[in-house]
Amino acid sequence: MGDELAVSRQREDCLKLCERRGWTPVEYVDNDTSASNGKRRPAYTQMLADIRAGRVGAVVAWDADRLHRQPRELEDFIDLADAHKLALATVGGDFDLSTPTGRGNARMKGVFARMEMEQKSARQKRAERQLAESGKPHRGGRRPFGYTRDNKVFEPEASAVRDGYADILAGATLHSVAARWNAAGLKTTAGNDWTGTTVKQTLTKPRYAGLRAYHGEIVGKAEWEAIVTEDVWRSLCDLLAQRSPSRPFPARKYLLTSIAVCGVCGRPVGSSAKTDSAPVYKCKECGGVTRQIDKTDRWVIEHVVARLSQPDAAQVLVRENRADMPALRAEANALRSRLDALATDFAEGDLTASQLRTATERIKAKLSAVESQMFDANSRRMFDGLIGAEDVRAAFDALPLDRQRAVVDALLSVTIMPVGKGRAFDPERVVLKWKTGRG
Repeated sequence: MGDELAVSRQREDCLKLCERRGWTPVEYVDNDTSASNGKRRPAYTQMLADIRAGRVGAVVAWDADRLHRQPRELEDFIDLADAHKLALATVGGDFDLSTPTGRGNARMKGVFARMEMEQKSARQKRAERQLAESGKPHRGGRRPFGYTRDNKVFEPEASAVRDGYADILAGATLHSVAARWNAAGLKTTAGNDWTGTTVKQTLTKPRYAGLRAYHGEIVGKAEWEAIVTEDVWRSLCDLLAQRSPSRPFPARKYLLTSIAVCGVCGRPVGSSAKTDSAPVYKCKECGGVTRQIDKTDRWVIEHVVARLSQPDAAQVLVRENRADMPALRAEANALRSRLDALATDFAEGDLTASQLRTATERIKAKLSAVESQMFDANSRRMFDGLIGAEDVRAAFDALPLDRQRAVVDALLSVTIMPVGKGRAFDPERVVLKWKTGRG
């Protein structure tokens, strides 16, 4: 509100100056666009075009630094003013850009304005970092999803956030989480429907683990309550980083698409569905294998359910309830602190570049090993609700397809071997190899 009033007063002063000079004002206004940030100013660009076209004979500004804060931009303006005999008038006085003195005064004004702007920017950045390091939230902006505007945990959004982490670590896709949030009537805090991209942008934010970041760097603990633990948040970030960044995963219609591989060429199989026949898995690379989807799925699911029903399933497959998780988390934080300390030692001249590189590589290797254990523990949640279920088959059938696919992919390598034309389905030509434990 204060900025709006200041701009309004400056505009009034400029109009009064035009009236005293007998000039007819034509206004060029770039709202919410600073002269100092280097962004394109459409109205300013139009003004320059009008000067070149001879439609403008004088420029009026409240002060010269309201018109330019980039010395390069000022030099271009001086050249244009000199070429078109342009007058530059400000509320505080005129600049005769046709004389060396007038141009010098304008340049000095511009230099000091630039220095003032840079000093102000440095103060603002330091204040913002200090705010972040103290764990306080960023000022302004939209309310974060899952929190109230004063950063209290807000249900049912926070519950959806927890479920989102659990679902993705259990094998769900970003798009399926977005679909469930939309079906529940949840909106982004901008009022939009959820997409896979906005779910990822939300859940990868450190704030949900109670961490405060500044320009992508975690600088400390936040003063607000976390919705998930730090290791759950880091596990999700690691999992999403492992997925292909180049293209989004398309929605899959069938259990084994891109999981099963062709026994001829080794490429993942796709699917083909014709209106006059049952859908089939088919190698679209070499065409060497074709197999009915329903029979193949049934064969694979029987083995998955049998494995999950065995007495040792929990012992072999489930590792998320590790007693050493707090120790792993503490060790990871200690290693990250050592990395920060190395950077400080190098900056102060206590380490050579070679020593820094060797120590960094060593600590990063240890950190990677610890994070791998933490990630592995959290990512095994895909078996939640299956192992120990009274009816494992019913529990598996009740899962959404993306969870079913994650369970199969975690347990089995599936290879579809070729068969003779017209032969009945032969389950032995669907080769299953267990990835973990015995079958």
